[in-house]
Amino acid sequence: MASLTMVPARGRWWLRAAFGLGTVLLIIQSAAVFPAGRAWLEANLGFRTVVQDGIYLLAAGLVLARALLVRQDRGAWLLMAGGLAFYAAGTVYWVAVLAHISPTPYPSVSDFMWLAYYPFAYAAVLRLLRARESRIRLSSWLDGVIAAACAAAYASVVFLGGVTVDSFGSGLTMLVSIAYPMADIVLAGVLLGSWALSNWRLDRVWTLLLTGMGINTTANGLRMLQTTSGVYTPSGWVDVLWAVALALIAAAAWRCPGAGAQQRPARAMVGMLLPAVLAWASMLLLVSDSWRHRGLSVISGGLAATAITGAIVRMLLTVRTVEKLSDARRQARTDDLTGLPNRRRFLEILRRELPEGDGGAPMAVAIIDLDRFKEINDSFGHDLGDRLLQMVAARLTEAVGDDGELARLGGDEFGVIMRDADTAGAQKIALGLLTALRRPFDLDQIELHVDASIGVAVHPDHGADHSMLLRQAGNAMYAAKNDHRGVALATGEADDVAGRQRLTTLEELRVGLDRGELTLHYQPQMHLASGTVTGVEALVRWEHPRRGLVFPDVFLPLAEHAGLMGRLTLQVLDIALAQCRDWRAAGLHLVVAVNLSASNLQDTTLPGHVADALSRYDVPPAALHLEVTEEILMRDAARATAVLAELRAMGVRLAVDDYGTGYSSLAYLHALPVDDLKLDRAFVTHCDSDPRSAAIVKSTVELAHNLGMRMIAEGVESEAALDRLREWGCDLVQGYHLSRPQSADRFTAWLDERYPRRGAEAEIALH
Repeated sequence: MASLTMVPARGRWWLRAAFGLGTVLLIIQSAAVFPAGRAWLEANLGFRTVVQDGIYLLAAGLVLARALLVRQDRGAWLLMAGGLAFYAAGTVYWVAVLAHISPTPYPSVSDFMWLAYYPFAYAAVLRLLRARESRIRLSSWLDGVIAAACAAAYASVVFLGGVTVDSFGSGLTMLVSIAYPMADIVLAGVLLGSWALSNWRLDRVWTLLLTGMGINTTANGLRMLQTTSGVYTPSGWVDVLWAVALALIAAAAWRCPGAGAQQRPARAMVGMLLPAVLAWASMLLLVSDSWRHRGLSVISGGLAATAITGAIVRMLLTVRTVEKLSDARRQARTDDLTGLPNRRRFLEILRRELPEGDGGAPMAVAIIDLDRFKEINDSFGHDLGDRLLQMVAARLTEAVGDDGELARLGGDEFGVIMRDADTAGAQKIALGLLTALRRPFDLDQIELHVDASIGVAVHPDHGADHSMLLRQAGNAMYAAKNDHRGVALATGEADDVAGRQRLTTLEELRVGLDRGELTLHYQPQMHLASGTVTGVEALVRWEHPRRGLVFPDVFLPLAEHAGLMGRLTLQVLDIALAQCRDWRAAGLHLVVAVNLSASNLQDTTLPGHVADALSRYDVPPAALHLEVTEEILMRDAARATAVLAELRAMGVRLAVDDYGTGYSSLAYLHALPVDDLKLDRAFVTHCDSDPRSAAIVKSTVELAHNLGMRMIAEGVESEAALDRLREWGCDLVQGYHLSRPQSADRFTAWLDERYPRRGAEAEIALH
């Protein structure tokens, strides 16, 4: 038994002995099914009494031991042990005392003990049910009503068949006589109803218990039929069934729910068929009434009618559930915002209508992606963006007409299936869609001009199956976006390979972010006045499990387009601050510079993330340096300025990166809340040999100082360039002349070889 492992080892021997004794007694009792065995037991009345009493007492004792020794479901098994104890006490008293009295008194003390078993049994079954089902659905309640009523109806036919009021006698005799059949009728209903309420599950505990109690109830019914017919004999089939029932109940008590097969719901077909079968059985019971010479009792008829009524309600509930499922299925294939089919429905239609192989009528697929939609969302808000998408959907629907199928694939991306369209026809339709979209949209007194990029793939020229067509159309759309062509036609296998590689890399990057595959290399920044390294720039790398170290130019554009840059930057920030903390703990008080993306500057929660990370890694704000490019700042100056101002107020230093390559404006630069200018390497690398570069660098240093900013020069690749920058008063430099970007460990070793470790006081002085 599985639960024996929960009992101390030295106490298990008596449990095994008890089960062994019970098995022996059960085998002896079962011998009564054979004429020779029954005759031998009848001849040895004392031995038969010991066997019979032993089975009852042993079953009660084993269930009680289970309740006392095992905590799980203790309350239910205590109740069951109490019921079996009354059952056993009644049997022992009847065998020891009443069986020798003639005539046997009725009702007797044994009758009341046997009847006491039932309320305990009801409570035990319901308690076990409650422990297994914390929440019961309405359909399960109805199944329980149907099952309980049907079982009770048939039980009532057995237990009340041929019984009249006169046969009950009067007074206490009538009360006890009525109690027996009614108790068994209720128990039959409780057993089958509980199985239904458990969603027709079958675990070993439940199966053994319900089977044992069901056999006990069946034996009671057979006993009543045999008694009323005058054919009952002791040590017969009925006594064997009682013994088997008690053995199964005891086995259920010691069967741990976790042992062997776990609870498993019945198959869906079983859950649907069983209530229907029970309802038909109840109907058959009522119909058979017209074939009988005497009708059903009021109780039997009422119970059967209850089961049928429950089945009708259950059927109505099922119809309603099917309608809800149908509605949910439709909603699952419809885009909530535009009312168009969604990606799932689009793929279903494409698979269904796409000709097999290379034959059939031509068909084309187009992928439409709105240009600069994110900027519209960021500048005017998502509400206006949603309204724009609804208007775009309406305009595209009108343009596509009845000759195609339009769907919203997600975000600002739409898909079109163009039936009977060859290459020329598909391009013509795509140009028509583009023309329709380029007409201005009137939104809240704002006239918005929207452009789009459309990629077109034609079956079978560009693919024989739906996945190939969609890949080719997607690749063509990216080509149209990159070349600003508006509409592009798929060109074949090379595009498909490149697109597949791009999508594969993007999916691997998503997984890599989840797995923490990003790593940082650090390039030192030297303070020219003191000649010491005061900080580093953190440069992200991707430690790909198969491709090795992947540089940012491969994956950052993909991350930006897929909306992953915000998440990626926050991971970089965490890694950089964790390393900064470790360096500071080792006596290296370095400033760490981290680049921000456009996505970060549109996120008003960024300052909160930065503050949380600084606190989490116990790094002072002055030790963090955030860099942004001019181009990023120019996209949405108002929002970027607000985010940067909040970061600067926290004490974080800010720099304009790649200065000189964007659209610099002195007035704009003056208004930005930044501390440093970082001159692009294109000007710095040749400042020692090119007069024009030298003039730009020198004037930029003066400009930064006049605006109260520091000047950082990147791309320093020679000692001569370093000398010129020192001569012009540049504040900080970085480049290959100092060191290439290195991992944290290698950089620390490099720094220890060349520069002494500085304290916090030195660090503060350098700022």
